[in-house]
Amino acid sequence: MSSDAIAGLHEVHNLLVSFGDAPDIRRAPVLEGAAEKVAASATELVDVTEPEDLQMRLLWAVRSLEAARKAGRAHRRNPLTRPLSHARFALRIGAAQGSLHVVLAALDPENTPPVPVHEEK
Repeated sequence: MSSDAIAGLHEVHNLLVSFGDAPDIRRAPVLEGAAEKVAASATELVDVTEPEDLQMRLLWAVRSLEAARKAGRAHRRNPLTRPLSHARFALRIGAAQGSLHVVLAALDPENTPPVPVHEEK
């Protein structure tokens, strides 16, 4: 198992966590290169067999990151669909963050924070 690949996944996960509970779509440009970093880590971890769905979860993270970047571009380009772009962006950031969290919890449990629990008010 490559420590560089895991470090790259931690870096992208920390970037996604920095968006917080209400991701700001105007910060979409900071996602540049994140999908590529996850894809590169996936190729380094291709021989890892546990968890079974590791490659699939990394693929979902890559697709979610690309969709979030696409929503950010649509937000800047088309003012009529901005409310939808905000929702898509937040959904995709959350999906990528969740996928990476599950992967990191399996590969590096001692350095992965627990899943945050939000209490309803």
